[in-house]
Amino acid sequence: MRPYTIVFSTETVDGRIADPMGFSRLSCQEDFELLHEMRGWADAVMVGARTVIIDNPSLTVRQAVGRSPLRVVLDGELRVPPDARVFEVPVRSVIITRRGHAEERLAAYRKRGVKVIEAGSGTGVDLVEAMESLSRDLGVRRLLVEGGGSTTYGMLREGLVDELWVTVAPFVFGAGTPLVGGQPQEGLRVRLYLNSFVVLCGGWVNLRYTVMDRRPLEGPVRI
Repeated sequence: MRPYTIVFSTETVDGRIADPMGFSRLSCQEDFELLHEMRGWADAVMVGARTVIIDNPSLTVRQAVGRSPLRVVLDGELRVPPDARVFEVPVRSVIITRRGHAEERLAAYRKRGVKVIEAGSGTGVDLVEAMESLSRDLGVRRLLVEGGGSTTYGMLREGLVDELWVTVAPFVFGAGTPLVGGQPQEGLRVRLYLNSFVVLCGGWVNLRYTVMDRRPLEGPVRI
């Protein structure tokens, strides 16, 4: 078992979620409200380590009605500091990392009350094992993934995404971080079906896709 998973992201017309300098404030007010509605829908919301390091988000529900979800950070190398905002309510926070870290490094999170999940070994987190652990051990049935590009790539490649919600903002960056940032030599073959779309703020468009082909490629993805 794994959670029903929706990836939510906002990108430019040319498919960038941040410019080369790291600027990523692409959402309009209605897009923010929609994102917070989705957080209220989810049992847990998950981001990658780079997103936390750059944006330091709280991942709480503030612009919609609903309870703030369990906050999950995917961090194979324990780069996110234990005092990050995402861990401000420790009993509602989780960090997922690979096995093999020294106990004293894990203790810094556990002392704050953050739940530590170890999944995979060697070079990074085993995403399949991690999602199974979220479902089995923490009762997560609905998961919202807010990226970034490497996290979205890994989840799609492993066949762990059910829906992809993308808000296209009326900007062009020309370079920067892509929506799906994997390894070019590996490629990615995922077929989507457009269920619906909503125009936001008169210029932003939220596209809601079902992932049709979720078969993983050969070999596990480790992040």
